[in-house]
Amino acid sequence: MCGRYSLTSPEDAMRLLFDLPAGVTGAWAQPRFNIAPSQIAPVVRQGSDSGGQELVGMIWGLLPGWSRGPDGGAGQINARCETAAEKPTFRAAYRQRRCLVPSDGFYEWQKIEGGKQPYWISRIDGEPFVFAGLWETWSDGQGAETVSFTILTTAAALALRPIHHRMPVILRKQDHADWLDPNTMPSPELFAPEQAPRLRARPVSHRVNSPRNDDAACLQPARIIPAQGSLF
Repeated sequence: MCGRYSLTSPEDAMRLLFDLPAGVTGAWAQPRFNIAPSQIAPVVRQGSDSGGQELVGMIWGLLPGWSRGPDGGAGQINARCETAAEKPTFRAAYRQRRCLVPSDGFYEWQKIEGGKQPYWISRIDGEPFVFAGLWETWSDGQGAETVSFTILTTAAALALRPIHHRMPVILRKQDHADWLDPNTMPSPELFAPEQAPRLRARPVSHRVNSPRNDDAACLQPARIIPAQGSLF
């Protein structure tokens, strides 16, 4: 699964990943080191007017339009790519409301003796990347709306399996337009772990365990690297 992620250089990431109008990233210039469920994060979706891409803020944790809404429990932060097209919670969004979630790293926790060790997983070349996402709008019927998203997951790449058996679906840049296009259905090849860029996993501080902590200290290397946690 993916329960936390980072976007530490938003303006640089937006410029590298998307064809957005100049200056559109200003609202998202604040680095994020520990994005957590129920928080608002930047998401790119297909524009409703021009048909191009637009950057919006959405709550992480998808709420289907038919649900009881924010007071009915937490939204779904992840959707399995193998079943999202059929699951009632995700199938409408899978067909018509797909989105791109910019990131430069995600966290996963490895079970070790005495607890869990968090890892920050990023590209070897340090470049940002994009998760495949789905989004929905929930309305209370009186004009108030909640726009939310979820991140698709797939089987973990071989090198990451000692940490966890799942990872986010990471899209290649050339696949962004097809993923956003509601007139096409995604190819299963988009979800293959082999499509992801080369990744590295670095053990980091337990500071990331609390969503209240959102600063560079979350990425500090762990003081003691567990013997079974060294992958590269």
